[in-house]
Amino acid sequence: MNLEEFIKKIKTLRQSSSHFTEDKNSEYLDPLLIYEQLLTALEELQVAEAELVQQNEELQITRDLIDQERQRYQELFEFAPDSYIVTDVSGQIQEVNEAAIALLNLPRVSLIRKPLSVFIAESERAIFRLRLQRLQQESTQQEWEMRLQPRRGQSLDVAATVAVVRDNWARPIMLRWLLRDITARKQVERQVKKLNAELMQRSLFEASLKRIRDKVRERLDESQILQTAVQELAIGLHLRACDTAMYDLQTGTSTVCYQYSAPGVLTPSVAGQVIRMAAFPDGYSQLQQAQTFQFCEITTDPARSQVAILACPIADHEGVIGDLWCFSDGERALQEAEVNLVQQIADQCAIAIRQARLYQTAQAQVEELAKLNLLKDDFLSTVSHELRTPLANIKMASQLLQIASTPEQREKYLKVLQGECDREAALINDLLDLQRLESNLQSNFVPEAINLSTWLPNLIASLQLKAKAHRQNLQLDLPASLPVFIIDQGSLERLLVELLHNAYKYTAADGEIILQVRATGAVTTFTVRNQAEIPAEQLPRIFDKFYRIPHADRWKQGGTGLGLSLVKRLVEQLQGTVEVESRGGWTTFTVQLPNHPSRNE
Repeated sequence: MNLEEFIKKIKTLRQSSSHFTEDKNSEYLDPLLIYEQLLTALEELQVAEAELVQQNEELQITRDLIDQERQRYQELFEFAPDSYIVTDVSGQIQEVNEAAIALLNLPRVSLIRKPLSVFIAESERAIFRLRLQRLQQESTQQEWEMRLQPRRGQSLDVAATVAVVRDNWARPIMLRWLLRDITARKQVERQVKKLNAELMQRSLFEASLKRIRDKVRERLDESQILQTAVQELAIGLHLRACDTAMYDLQTGTSTVCYQYSAPGVLTPSVAGQVIRMAAFPDGYSQLQQAQTFQFCEITTDPARSQVAILACPIADHEGVIGDLWCFSDGERALQEAEVNLVQQIADQCAIAIRQARLYQTAQAQVEELAKLNLLKDDFLSTVSHELRTPLANIKMASQLLQIASTPEQREKYLKVLQGECDREAALINDLLDLQRLESNLQSNFVPEAINLSTWLPNLIASLQLKAKAHRQNLQLDLPASLPVFIIDQGSLERLLVELLHNAYKYTAADGEIILQVRATGAVTTFTVRNQAEIPAEQLPRIFDKFYRIPHADRWKQGGTGLGLSLVKRLVEQLQGTVEVESRGGWTTFTVQLPNHPSRNE
């Protein structure tokens, strides 16, 4: 019997009792009937009571079970590994579990009735409030990620799952939050993202390196190599500007060879500028030690103060030959991978430049060999001619000598025979002397004291007669007194005769030839000047073996082109110097020789 049936029974008994009371004054009442009705009612009451007791017991058991279940769920809520928070629809905290207390780093009493938004990172609060407003219109639970800022702790990345609790009229009454700490996952994701970015960057850098390497390697011109490297680096690394310079370590200077600026960037042109390394000693000291460095220049110039500068040497196993300078925005200094790329490009430039220089040297050598080959052919042709001509004259003179009928004829032919023999011997001696000097063979170097004031006039006397025959004026310019000059007399005589012979060979009639001598300290200077000018393009080659200036032999005396080459070798043997200049219608050879030269080993 349930409660409703028991209530109905009570109402029925009350009605029966009321009828019994109303009928007690009636004329007729059956006691037995009344007794039976009362007994029946009593039994029904007893049954109802028993049922009520049983139902109360069942209700108590159910209540206990509900309390136990509620306690169990409360414990599950409290000690769940994830953070659970219950808030009202405005986000005010109503209930938190232990995990949430630990996550927010505040005791429970300090969390209750606090807005959840105060624990959201300030940068994300606006979007959090916007999402909170939208939750009331959502019918399903929502998930998003946000950054939590606990009290007195580091910020955390959390994944939030939010469910809206509604009443019977579908009105939102509370929000249930499940928060999971995903900081570790986010860190891994960021690391993976960073790694992927680095791999992508490395891939791009490797592609750039290969492209630049191929471009610089395929070029054999040094300027093109540097231009390609600078331009590709500036574009590939998004630099404001980039330039490169080559070093001259002997003079301590760096010359800017090429410069590239990004479109829209105004930078002063520095191409061709020569920089003294002493003006920036710390920087160039590091560069000469093959060290790369990066810095921001401290200056009052606002344009330069906003630039980060990377200086990278161009070096190989032979040393530092130049540098690369990269200019980027001040807030974006080059990262390690970018610096590595610049260093690798610099290494490739060093290799390519060395190859280009070797190629240019080889080309110059090939050209020089070709010139020498032409000179050799010309020399062989000249020597053959010079050797054959005296021999032919000797043969002809000997034949004429045999048929000469008068003493005068015989004497004439004997002079011709003797002159041609001397000419042949001179040519052979020149060849032998040059070969000896070129091979650095031991010379008959015999130092002796010479009085130049008396020796030189005797030396040029015969030469003056020869010059006079060509209507040339050979003058000797000597100071009033000269110190005794100690030198190998034969070598000095040979080089002076060769210079004077060369002078009157190329001087026109009525021209001047001057031999001037001056002594200064331990050095004596011999200057031979003549009225003739050598073309500027011919000057670098006049000391080369077998070389003769084209169309310059005014007297058609011929020669082998060995005279000036012998002069140069003799001066070197005597530890002196020889220089030549030609301008204003005059050519001047200046020979400086030391007094008391040491004997060559």
